[in-house]
Amino acid sequence: MMHSDDTPAPDSTCATGPARRDFLQQLLASGAAVAGVSLLGGCASAASPAAAARPLPAPGSAWDMSWTGRLGRYRTAYDSPEVQNGAALAFAAAAAQGYRQAIGTGPGEVTPVLILRHTASVMVLDDAMWKRMALGESQKLKDPTSGEPALRNPFINHATGDRHTMVGAQAGLDTLMREGAVVLTCNNALTGIGRMLRAKEPQLTPAQAVAEVRRAVLPGVFVMPNGIFAVSAAQDAGCHYMRVLV
Repeated sequence: MMHSDDTPAPDSTCATGPARRDFLQQLLASGAAVAGVSLLGGCASAASPAAAARPLPAPGSAWDMSWTGRLGRYRTAYDSPEVQNGAALAFAAAAAQGYRQAIGTGPGEVTPVLILRHTASVMVLDDAMWKRMALGESQKLKDPTSGEPALRNPFINHATGDRHTMVGAQAGLDTLMREGAVVLTCNNALTGIGRMLRAKEPQLTPAQAVAEVRRAVLPGVFVMPNGIFAVSAAQDAGCHYMRVLV
């Protein structure tokens, strides 16, 4: 159940299962070109000349729009309002792999823009916040190593032998960011997580709880005013659009 757009409800969960995990792993293993997937909302290709304009922040804006100047020639926004076992990460990694294989793209030419909003916003939080809020239990996500409910972010810091990983090393969120992916998340959703944190730790004021969540956002992630704006701004910056569904 969702309270409002891009704000996760305390009891929100994300469906999981071996079939979905196997699909994502097979997608990466096969080097599938995402352009052939029927779930496309728009296929990734070179940005048109009309897309050269970049949205800029208003004078004095608190929102960092510098990511719009980091986009390569091939750019697709992966809109992920749900965790879905990290499907957005697997799609982005598969697309980049396909570009390398099909047309020989080099560093900086392909820029996935991962929009992790709504309940998927938990994917951008650090290990300490995952443990503090027992997010693995509430999101029904396993620790990649032990298979128990995750007490750390299962989408980063892949280790050799992680038998329960959902995306593997190639599609880890931290790996994709090191390779140039842009990650956007939703301030409204983070505020909702702050309310959830305060429900667990009532000694915090609302402002303190939100500040704690904001401090837990992984370095390099861009927090946008809301997720719908992030989707729109990515398309304004010339990104093609894919809604992540599996």
